[in-house]
Amino acid sequence: MEQTLGFIGAGNMASAILSGVLGRDLARPEQVWLSNRSPEKLEPWRARGVHVTLDNSEVAQNAQLLILGVKPQVMDQVLPQIAPFAAGKCMVSIAAGLSSAYLRDRLPGALVVRVMPNTPMKLGKGATAIARAPDVPAETFRLVRALFEAAGVVAVIDESQMDDFIAVSGSSPAFFFRMAAAMVSAAEAAGIDPDLALSMIAQTMAGSAAMLLETGDTAQELTRQVCSPGGTTLAALTAFDDYHFEEMIAQAAQRCARRSRELGK
Repeated sequence: MEQTLGFIGAGNMASAILSGVLGRDLARPEQVWLSNRSPEKLEPWRARGVHVTLDNSEVAQNAQLLILGVKPQVMDQVLPQIAPFAAGKCMVSIAAGLSSAYLRDRLPGALVVRVMPNTPMKLGKGATAIARAPDVPAETFRLVRALFEAAGVVAVIDESQMDDFIAVSGSSPAFFFRMAAAMVSAAEAAGIDPDLALSMIAQTMAGSAAMLLETGDTAQELTRQVCSPGGTTLAALTAFDDYHFEEMIAQAAQRCARRSRELGK
């Protein structure tokens, strides 16, 4: 890319995106500006040749495309700092709940794209939702998409779906981590080494995900393939039924979406 790239915030998600960009040679370090309020988070990037600063406005002055990588709760503190330099520039928000209209209102003249990535981006295995942005030039939108495709897969959706989509890929890694931790605890209670259990559980999760993506079978069909009549898997799944597993997941998705909408108020 020829444009100068800016990152407001050097947290986990912004760092994952930047790692993907540099790792895939989408930008050279000297093309990137990065700000954060904690100097220690900037030093590793300074060592790689990225321009770093404690001043958000300096990034906004020097970059043509900016990733807004701060939490929604502090966005209103950051936006006035960069607003004077926003006109004509593309602002990519990864903050839950904040609509593109909300951001355009506070960043006059900016081209806004709303994005929801997830933490597996750190390993190049992310799943990112990008909201359609009719007012953003097609070439600029393609560039934004390429930044996230550098660290995983991308789905383009209507912005009206974004709050509900967070439970699909944005927040859902925590669902799987929580399940893995519970499985490790159960194994440890049965006398199994927890490190061994974790490695086997993680590999089973990865293998199961590959089956979902590669076999063409539905999740329901794959479940049936594991279950033998009167066998151990069916016995295990009766606990899922007794404790209303599907209802719990539905409730988790609803609460996730509701919180996203609250953050946008």
